[in-house]
Amino acid sequence: MSSPSAALPPQLTFRAITLAIVLAMVLAAANTYLGLFAGMTIASAIPAAVVSMAVLRALGGGGILENNIVQTGASAGSSIASGVIFTIPALVILGFWQDFKYSWVLAIAGLGGILGVLFSVPLRRALIVEQKLAFPEGQAAAEVLKTGENPSEGIRILGLSALGGAFAKLAAASGLRLIPDAAASAGFFGKYLGYFGTNLSPALIGVGYIVGLNVGIVVLAGAMLSWNIAIPVYAAYVLPGNAEVACGRSCPCVTRWPPAYAAASLQRVRVQRASRWPIPSRTCR
Repeated sequence: MSSPSAALPPQLTFRAITLAIVLAMVLAAANTYLGLFAGMTIASAIPAAVVSMAVLRALGGGGILENNIVQTGASAGSSIASGVIFTIPALVILGFWQDFKYSWVLAIAGLGGILGVLFSVPLRRALIVEQKLAFPEGQAAAEVLKTGENPSEGIRILGLSALGGAFAKLAAASGLRLIPDAAASAGFFGKYLGYFGTNLSPALIGVGYIVGLNVGIVVLAGAMLSWNIAIPVYAAYVLPGNAEVACGRSCPCVTRWPPAYAAASLQRVRVQRASRWPIPSRTCR
């Protein structure tokens, strides 16, 4: 009579680890682009589970435990990418880094991933085993793995969506310039200038579909609050009287140039703001 452990299907296999690494790189790159472009990332556990089931089926079949290893590794890679893109660029924006140092980014991402795994071990028992908290993404990925007897339909949808997004991006202004990147309209309402615009990127359409109406309304409200209230107040009451803020703390006009140059630079910032052109990070050079 065989033991119960001998009847378990394979779990931590070489092909599962290899596929998890490949999917982690692909999904991490996609989430990095999406996070820097749209300001938010999406959960990658479900796409990773669907792709894992299809690839392992093509390689001769794989059980739910092996598929779980693949989707766990793939989703962890995109999570690390999300942690990097929302923190590391701040070092460049603040002037501490002049460019992205690959070795430092690699070290920070690696140590952050290790720290996250070490924290997840005690937190799993406290939050999932004892408190029995429900995590929607994990539950959804588990249902996909349990009911994924035929992943071909999910793969077909993912493939068609990827092709549609690729052709739309190729035809946009950043590619063949057959269609514009944005739809915008502006005009005068009395003595006030009104502007409305939206980006036509397939990535934003996909993110909006995934996050849903509630999150979309929150994002829209935050954009309206920042562009229509916070930025005008900051530009009207903080920026004009502070040349150091207008030029940047490491700007030569603050550290070495005479006050006349600083005043001229500040006037240039005002003119650029009035003409609604983007203000360079080093306007005084």
